[in-house]
Amino acid sequence: MNKNKESGKQVQNNKVNDSNSNKNKELQKLVQNNKHFEFLSSGKIKCILTHHEILPTLQEFNNYLNGRSYKNALENDIEFTQFEPYIVQHKTDKNKLYCNLTRQNISKKKSVVLKHVNGKRYKYYLSKYLEEQAKEEQQNQRDNQEDEDDIQNELEELNNLINEEVEEEQPQKQKSGILKGGKKINKKKVKPQQEEQIEIEQTVQTKQKKQQQDGKLQKKLKNKQQKAQVE
Repeated sequence: MNKNKESGKQVQNNKVNDSNSNKNKELQKLVQNNKHFEFLSSGKIKCILTHHEILPTLQEFNNYLNGRSYKNALENDIEFTQFEPYIVQHKTDKNKLYCNLTRQNISKKKSVVLKHVNGKRYKYYLSKYLEEQAKEEQQNQRDNQEDEDDIQNELEELNNLINEEVEEEQPQKQKSGILKGGKKINKKKVKPQQEEQIEIEQTVQTKQKKQQQDGKLQKKLKNKQQKAQVE
């Protein structure tokens, strides 16, 4: 009989342990999946919103989730930066926000902020602001295009002036269509690069002619020397 009782108690204890183990796993899963809670090194559970500490049991945790303090904290939990720059932190009152569009102070309660941003007054001023921003953007684009056009026109005028100066500096014979050495060119506008090419060609031709003349003179001198030796 005693052995049967002991074995029965052992079975019950195992069942209790299994149940507690399952509850602990469920509790850990609930805490890990809720960003507002975390486990402390002491084993307790801390609520990040209220800074309350809770006993690490499934029943205590569920009771706290359904309690008033957590629900109130959850009601006021909202990422206000998502409404910037239209709604910002109040300069002097840390418990309030300020709307730059409607010029109104707003409570930091989530329900109040959502009601404000979904209201007609806020939407009206927001649409006006966005419309003005679009107009300014279009005007800036037009101004930038005008600046680019002005720069292009200035470059064209500068290029025309340079071409006119080049034409005025050309020798008189170039204007009549004749270069030094008798070579003719067209009476079209001569650009600086073309002038350089023509001058190079003239120099090469002059050197070639001089070399030919020097060669002829040398031949004559050799012939005279040979005749003198024969005589």
